[in-house]
Amino acid sequence: MKLFKVLPHNFFNLLSSPNKEIYADCIFLMYEIMHNLTSFGVERDILIDALTDYFEGIEDQNVFIEDEEVISGARNRANMVIRKLDECGWIDIETNNNYVQNINFYDYAITMIESMDKLKSNERLEYQGYVYSIYTLLFSQEQMLPSIMLEQVVHNVRSLVSGLKTLNSNIKNYIDKTTKLKTVKEIMDLQFNDYEVNIIDKGYHRMKTSDNVSKFRPKIIEKLEEMTRDSDLITLISKQFVEMEKMDSMETSYQYVRRQLNDTIQQLLNIDDIIRDIDRKHYLYIKSSLMRVKFALNNKRDLEGQINEILKYIVSIYHKGDVDLNEDELNLTLFDVYPQSFIDSKSLYVSSEGRKTFEPSALETSKILSKNDRDYKIKLFKARNENRLTKSFINQYVMMCLKDRDVMNASQLPLDTIDDFIKLMYVLIYSKSRLTQYKVKLLHQTIHKKDFTFDDFEIWRQ
Repeated sequence: MKLFKVLPHNFFNLLSSPNKEIYADCIFLMYEIMHNLTSFGVERDILIDALTDYFEGIEDQNVFIEDEEVISGARNRANMVIRKLDECGWIDIETNNNYVQNINFYDYAITMIESMDKLKSNERLEYQGYVYSIYTLLFSQEQMLPSIMLEQVVHNVRSLVSGLKTLNSNIKNYIDKTTKLKTVKEIMDLQFNDYEVNIIDKGYHRMKTSDNVSKFRPKIIEKLEEMTRDSDLITLISKQFVEMEKMDSMETSYQYVRRQLNDTIQQLLNIDDIIRDIDRKHYLYIKSSLMRVKFALNNKRDLEGQINEILKYIVSIYHKGDVDLNEDELNLTLFDVYPQSFIDSKSLYVSSEGRKTFEPSALETSKILSKNDRDYKIKLFKARNENRLTKSFINQYVMMCLKDRDVMNASQLPLDTIDDFIKLMYVLIYSKSRLTQYKVKLLHQTIHKKDFTFDDFEIWRQ
């Protein structure tokens, strides 16, 4: 059946209008009022009073403009909302014998509202709940019609796979968001206040630990494969589908049941591929965030730092509108790069002259370093290497700062120079690594210390 054979053709007009936020608020308000009742029918006056209170609470009284006309008065606006919902097929208004109007949501409208409510509340997916339900349906000793049992198993498997694919897609969206961020604060806020809460805590971590989908899966697949070999059971389920008028004939029903069983088994087997892709995208997101932070914090004067400065300069003038990055002259001016497709006497490339016989010769004494110079250069190299902000270096730094304590605040770390502040950032960045011996807990308290401002967090010894 076509979608708009079920929905009115103008059903989504309200949610695409300039007043879509107001209409959405009103729809959820009406749904909340009706939700706890025995039916979705409420007297019109009750809804009008609730919507009037809502409009009286809006600060900008000129915000509601409909058909190029400003609707004045909270009660007039409430009546306008009811009229628009009726015109677009969201509600049914019926008048009883006492001439009292009752308003009901249509069944398809309720389905839409419940789906939108899940999106609005960011309802998390309970993967283990799906797996446990499937396992219970297949191995329960209670009597249940095999056809109903199969339908519920298929529905739960599809919901499970859909939930994992949604998690996979959400991580991809966060990777895209990271590439558009410019400051360390934006990246850290996305990582620890958004990604950490909505992806790691609500989905990824539970999927890998308590809600691991592989816990019951082998037995579920084994049971489903056993069902595919039981022709009597398939015949019974097919007969029940025909009796419930869900299938036209036994032959069609038989083929449908076999296909459902095989497809469900295949979906369960494909879960490993989805989880591997989720792991890969999670790794890419962490790597992308880390590279963006390193890029933003790099203030060295070596070649890498200078290239970073050039790229930052390009971005800054681009956002000011002073330059078009599509112009070839920009690249030529900064880097003097051009394609080389042939070799001639003016080419920079030095051609090979073939193999020559090596003839050893004595080194010039002026090029030989003294023992003191050599020891000094080795000392400089070791010092530079020891101060690289690697995971092991940051871990040692945190352990040294913790001393005998089990916990300390980030605001208690040394913070005298920009290098100290960069170390503090890396303490937070590396906290999720398996190579570190500490973990962090965000406090959401803004700290102003010396010339630096940051959100404080606790550092716990593991």
